[in-house]
Amino acid sequence: MTKPSEGPRKALGKGLTALLPQRDAESAPRELPIDAIQPNPLQPRRVFQAERLRELADSILANGIIQPLVVRHHDGKYQLVAGERRWRAARLANLTRVPVVVEDISDDHLLEITLVENIQREDLNPIETAQAFQRLQRDLGLSHEEIGRRTGKDRSTITNFLRLLALPADLQQLVAERRLSQGHARCLLGIPADLQREVAEKAVAEALSVRQLERMTQRMTEGRKTRQPDDVPLDPNVRAALEEMERALGTKVHLVQRNSGRGRLEIEFYSPEDLDRIYSTIVKE
Repeated sequence: MTKPSEGPRKALGKGLTALLPQRDAESAPRELPIDAIQPNPLQPRRVFQAERLRELADSILANGIIQPLVVRHHDGKYQLVAGERRWRAARLANLTRVPVVVEDISDDHLLEITLVENIQREDLNPIETAQAFQRLQRDLGLSHEEIGRRTGKDRSTITNFLRLLALPADLQQLVAERRLSQGHARCLLGIPADLQREVAEKAVAEALSVRQLERMTQRMTEGRKTRQPDDVPLDPNVRAALEEMERALGTKVHLVQRNSGRGRLEIEFYSPEDLDRIYSTIVKE
């Protein structure tokens, strides 16, 4: 028998075993009918590449399933905790039974395990990763710092992924399909929303590099910028200080200076949680 879970572990980028409950020494994998196992409804990965699944199915036919699936009891059946690619490939290979380890895992712990494992494996597309971070933040109430500790990612990485979700759904799809990179997406987020689709379509059609897209967006937005008569250009030292602030806060920072010596400092945020994170960072420092 497995010991009941005592709550989510605080994994520090150590993989699935750091999140699962400790098992008794005598606990061993068992075989279950594959039809008795349900997929994990919390799985963040939406796309399973058919060619790679077929390759895994061929490997399973040749070598068997080397690493057992992890499942839990749920509604009289078993529900996947980890190993969905192996489960899908086993079905492709027409296996009727698969090796599993049964764990006692709560709903909240299942969500954490599912999201953290996929993020650490880095086999999600950028939008799936962003959505996984969002669910850890929204559903489990984790701060960016806590998400970072559990996934082994730094805070700025988490913030940059979450920013992707500010794009319109059709542009998110281009990023998910990897027709636009995260670098391209960051360029799009820096321009007005009414220009984003036009610029994205051009970037895809002409296979623009991130550097080329940066130059293009600068040219397109120059004519839209309105400067007050007493606005002054930023000193290079001030610009360097702004870049340092952006790195420290993990977000965009804008400054408008006036000849009078007065000015305006703007700090961007992308969700109420992001605002809380920025506030905490400023207050702590």
